[in-house]
Parts: sequence; C-alpha cells; structure tokens
Amino acid sequence: MQFKYFDNPKLFSGFIEDEAVCDICNSTTKCFDAAAFFGFDEINAICPGCLVSGKLNDKEIYTVSGDIEELKRQLKILHVAFTDQEIETIALEKTKELEKITPPVISWQDWDWPCADGDYCRFIGYGSKQLYETLAYGSDAKRLFSTSFYYDLKDVSDVESLWAEALPGNEIKNYEESREYGTLFYVFKSLNSDKVITIWDCD
Repeated sequence: MQFKYFDNPKLFSGFIEDEAVCDICNSTTKCFDAAAFFGFDEINAICPGCLVSGKLNDKEIYTVSGDIEELKRQLKILHVAFTDQEIETIALEKTKELEKITPPVISWQDWDWPCADGDYCRFIGYGSKQLYETLAYGSDAKRLFSTSFYYDLKDVSDVESLWAEALPGNEIKNYEESREYGTLFYVFKSLNSDKVITIWDCD
C-alpha cells in the first residue's frame, strides 16, 4: 500500500502489536495505533486501507502536523503569478492530504512535518551514517548530513557532535530498533528533487 508522504510504514510507523479492530471499518487486522492522533475526535485504531482511502477526512482528527507556513512561503517563490488566495488553497489541499492520509512518525518530541520544493516531503527512515552514505551517491555523507538539517534546526544543532556521538553508524531497520536510541534523526526526501531533509530530537 503506497502513501505519498511516507515510505514503507510497515517498517517505520507505529502499529498496534497485535491485530486490532479498526474503528472505521470494524475489520480485525493490523492497524495503526491512533490513540496519539491529534484533534477532537478520538479513535484507537485505523487500518492502512481506511487511512490511505481518506476515511479521516470527515473527522476532526489528524495524524501529523504540516509546516504550512513554510509551504506557503515556498509556493509563493515557485508561483510568483499566483494570488495569495491561490497559494492558500494549494497549501490547504496539500496539508489536508498530508494530515489526513499519512501514517504517523513516532517521535520523542512534537514537530511539524517538513516541506521542500513546494510540497511536503516523504519520510524515508531513521538517520544513520550508512543511510547518509547511500543518499550521498558517493559524495561527502557528512556534508549531506550537515546541510540537510531543516531550516529551524540549522542554528541550534552542533553538527560535529551529532555526527560523532549521536548518529548511529549502521542502518536502523525499523521502528522497534529506533527505540534503542535516545537521539533520533528523521530523514525525509523531496518529492520533486534529490533534496534531503533531516529533523532530529531526543528523549
């Protein structure tokens, strides 16, 4: 099952350990843990089929929070002839798609889902030296790591220390493995270019 903004949620998202009853379709299957979703409505579980088909659109609940102000800023740069209302409409449509259809990234802290090149990014996994080496395509992985930090983290991140002391060397293969670390790096990729975005937090 394909999600636009989340690569391989079977490995990296928060599923209930055992099969559960989906609060939308009432089927008993593997479900996302919906207890920590945002909003006024409350559900405990939702199956991937209901999530990807937009069954949350008519509910006051959302899975993640998008960085809509940064998205609008980028859209204005890309579409200089568009009116503010047109930019607002595009940003709201993309944000609704992100927040209503995307599986959650389980994180230590709350942060807004990043965007690049006029759209929200796709979450591709947890950061490691091995992952950045793969994404660097033979160039400087450490430089990619340092330049990938999201705009609101650039001035508050000690790149040298994080690279040397906090970033794992080997790939973090799934959500269960990520729980072994007190500092996590969440790696995203632009839908429209090779741009890599990193967000990090700690417990």
